[in-house]
Amino acid sequence: MAKLKAKVTEDYEYIHLKIRRDDFEAFCSAAGLFKESFLKTLQKSEKDLNEGRYTPRKTLAELIAK
Repeated sequence: MAKLKAKVTEDYEYIHLKIRRDDFEAFCSAAGLFKESFLKTLQKSEKDLNEGRYTPRKTLAELIAK
C-alpha cells in the first residue's frame, strides 16, 4: 500500500492539507472516488441540497453514531 504524503497545518477553525496532485489522484482512485456510482451519489446529494432536502449536521460523529 502506498503512503499518502501530506503537509498538515492547523489553526483554530481550519485544517490545511498540502498534497501533491499525483498523490491526491492516487488516493481518490484507491478510495473509489472516481467510480460512476459515487459520482451519481454526489449529484443526487447536490440536487437534494439545492431543493432543501437535507439534515444539518455539526460533526461526522453524528453519522457514525447511527
